[in-house]
Amino acid sequence: MGTPKITFYPVGNGDMTLLELESGARVLIDINIRQAGEGIRDVAKDLRSNLAIDAKGRPYVDAMVLSHPDQDHCRGLEEQFHLGPLSDYDDTAETKKIVIREMWSSPIIFRRASVNHTLSDDAKAWNKEARRRVAQFRENGIGANGDRILVLGEDADGKTDGLSAVAFISPVLV
Repeated sequence: MGTPKITFYPVGNGDMTLLELESGARVLIDINIRQAGEGIRDVAKDLRSNLAIDAKGRPYVDAMVLSHPDQDHCRGLEEQFHLGPLSDYDDTAETKKIVIREMWSSPIIFRRASVNHTLSDDAKAWNKEARRRVAQFRENGIGANGDRILVLGEDADGKTDGLSAVAFISPVLV
């Protein structure tokens, strides 16, 4: 068992926090990964230095939380993180994408999309991946690392009915 640790990444506006639990599990809350350069820190490099590597050499977070879908809380998702089934992971890439073993997401945060508030491409990618994982759960039950999702709260019109079982299987906090 390790010592719990919190790392706040210097991302300017927005947030990016890594929680390292006593168990060694790592929970990432929001991301704002911009292109490093003059005056912009390489937080992708910083994050990678704090992550574990799985048996196949892939960096991973045990869980990732998106607090809300504004660009400064999900920027860099598509570029830095693997989205989709792990069977589609590109092991040949020079810089390996980070695996999200378990997503923690509320469907209600995407109700912010409107004529006056459009979702960024990264927010849309998060939403698409969350929907893929929910569909996988509905079809096959609890998924393996890289397919899990913890649905936080409930959605309108019963859209999240039957997903409460997902909330009880999170191995990250066990």
